[in-house]
Amino acid sequence: MCFSAEVSFGASAIISTVGIYAYKKSTLREQRLFALIPILFGVQQFFEGWLWIALQNEGYQFIESVASYGFLIFAQLIWPVVVPLSVFLMEKNTSRKTLMKIPLALGIFLFILLGYRMIFYDVIAQIDQQHIFYTVGHFKSTNWWSGIFYLLPAVIPFILSSYRKVNILGALMLVFFLIAKVFYLKYMISVWCMFAAVISIYIYFILKHTNYKHDHQLL
Repeated sequence: MCFSAEVSFGASAIISTVGIYAYKKSTLREQRLFALIPILFGVQQFFEGWLWIALQNEGYQFIESVASYGFLIFAQLIWPVVVPLSVFLMEKNTSRKTLMKIPLALGIFLFILLGYRMIFYDVIAQIDQQHIFYTVGHFKSTNWWSGIFYLLPAVIPFILSSYRKVNILGALMLVFFLIAKVFYLKYMISVWCMFAAVISIYIYFILKHTNYKHDHQLL
């Protein structure tokens, strides 16, 4: 599997478009953040599209810097908070809602920790084997344990949800997270975010076929 600027821009356009329709399908305020997820993934892929262009052409240092930070802000700061918060806001089951406070708290902790590192350490992106390899300071995604704490806020909340269709979304996210971790360890950040972005299209179908107001179990 190899990626490129064309793949990132194409994914951005498709996922953002689907995201707009998904947002229009959200009928309640507590669904809105969940419905925004595909749009946010579309923006993230747009940043990586420009990063591909900047890394393949000289004289694009400013764009390279903006695109690198733009992509990583989504990957390392936004997703660990938005995912658990979006599921938490939709959840009606009291016990599960309480349980979801754990990944949400961890997501906020990661936001602070990774945000600190992004501010005080160098952010480097480079093309290697048709993938983009990101490093922040001395930390590299080749550390096998790096995804464990990230997995809890960024994927597990979907599985903890009391809504079956959200559970399916979580299962898909988990499977492709493991695929990225096993087969694309060095390029985990880039590959996983592309997988997750494509899977997020399912959110449109969740909202389209759900009468959230009258039958929560269908969600």
